[in-house]
Amino acid sequence: MKFVTYAESKHDISQIKEKGIEEVILSNKDLSRYSKVSSFIELATFAKELNLKVVLEWDILITEVEFGQSINDFQKVPVDLYDVVRVQDAGVLEYVLTETKKPVQFITESGNHNLIGLKKWVSYIGERLDRLVLSIELNKTKLEDYCKELNCETELLVLGQVLLFYSPRKLLSVLKTDEDEKRNKQIVTSDFLEALGESEESPHKGFPLLENKHGTFMFHIKDLFLLDKYEELSLIGLTHLRVDIRHKSDSKLLDLIVSEDSIESKFIALKEHYGKDVIRGYFQVNKSDVLFKKLKNYRIQRKGSSYLGEVVEIVKGEYLAINIKTHNDIRTNDELKFITPEGKELLCKVHFLKDVSYGEIDSQSKGQLALMNYLGGVWPKSQVYLQ
Repeated sequence: MKFVTYAESKHDISQIKEKGIEEVILSNKDLSRYSKVSSFIELATFAKELNLKVVLEWDILITEVEFGQSINDFQKVPVDLYDVVRVQDAGVLEYVLTETKKPVQFITESGNHNLIGLKKWVSYIGERLDRLVLSIELNKTKLEDYCKELNCETELLVLGQVLLFYSPRKLLSVLKTDEDEKRNKQIVTSDFLEALGESEESPHKGFPLLENKHGTFMFHIKDLFLLDKYEELSLIGLTHLRVDIRHKSDSKLLDLIVSEDSIESKFIALKEHYGKDVIRGYFQVNKSDVLFKKLKNYRIQRKGSSYLGEVVEIVKGEYLAINIKTHNDIRTNDELKFITPEGKELLCKVHFLKDVSYGEIDSQSKGQLALMNYLGGVWPKSQVYLQ
């Protein structure tokens, strides 16, 4: 197996050459999902001088409206500066096959998880296929089966961020305030916005968020780390292992990955140095379904026949607004139990009820909003039960 990785500076390229890696992935911010590079020609020229195999990454997903501009950006790159084109979008693949003579590395990470589909791509691309990039959502058994069946070189990400969500929309910039822009003028002109996200329904937080000209990306809190499974990976039949540490800016990481120390000792040292929690993803077994329950906050899920509804609005000192969700009616003088999203339980008697017109009522039924007396410590999404 061979390692392959990315470079975003001449220093990166020199280090890659020095460590004996033969291939480097280069791109620019116009063609790549994550690249911040604006000097592809300079970097590719330097890499070619060092006799490295240069892979031009054009991995963005493109709408019909944007396709023409993306082609223009691609055509600005001299064809003698790269050896292979690396693509993900099926339309981009067709364009490269039709309009160029370059070999292709096809990324199937976000789809094509079945062998029939992967074989079809291998057949369609034919002799122009340089490599198939397999999904990290395939477990060890499937990876081994697929590598035996696919008549081509195969690649797998073994160290890097795990993409959870992508949208072509700009979801971070709309959150900027005038105060943000005054405090940090760089955020206004930068092509990249970075932040950390958290869930409203669970304690999970620290999700890396990235916005650039191609949209918004959200990554797992933990990075993928499979290098401690190197011996198992070597038996699967993969030809290339990809390392993506562009988000780390730590030159020592590559030293540890390709050091001449024993496999076990160097990858233990790498994990200790990495400085971030890591996971093995789906490699051992695909248990993605067991995570769904964890994504939901069990404290705000309805339970039992006494369930009444959910707090949807609070005006401090005035009222709580409850959405009645069951056939249980709410009445004045009822004793209620509130369970907050944090799990705190509060008891309160209904002293008054009002409808949305703020008119006095004695009761309210399913599908209606009921305004009752205010209770401190209750938050929206608190669940309400009859006592």
